[in-house]
Amino acid sequence: MNPELHEEISGMTTSLVAAIAIGLPPEKAMAELHRRFKQIIKREGLSPEEIAYLRGKIEKWPPGYAEQWASGYAVGLANGKAKGTLAVLEVRGIPVPDSARERITTCTDLDRMDAWLERSRTVKRAEDLFADDPDVPQEKPGLD
Repeated sequence: MNPELHEEISGMTTSLVAAIAIGLPPEKAMAELHRRFKQIIKREGLSPEEIAYLRGKIEKWPPGYAEQWASGYAVGLANGKAKGTLAVLEVRGIPVPDSARERITTCTDLDRMDAWLERSRTVKRAEDLFADDPDVPQEKPGLD
């Protein structure tokens, strides 16, 4: 969990524990905590793990379930981004070789998938999606 979110949640929890200590019924404190978690969960940019943590607290998931949910959620996000990238290339009439299609559909790095989806709007060839990836050797023009 990112440090800012962790600090925010810790602060909320501490303030509600203090409120219980001075007389707020625990049920009301938990309802307020869940309400605040539901507000946080609507924010853009939360990781699957952060969403799973918050949902697990709200929905009282059993131990270990949040991790399974986050993993499945991340796979679903990656699949959706892959389909989106391929759809943009298709609409633009750009052929996608099998090697590029496999790379797109098997990637699980959500940040990389976001970059590919963004690039799919402007690339001339499907292979150009990978041009700025640090782990891909770049082709150098040959001296014929």
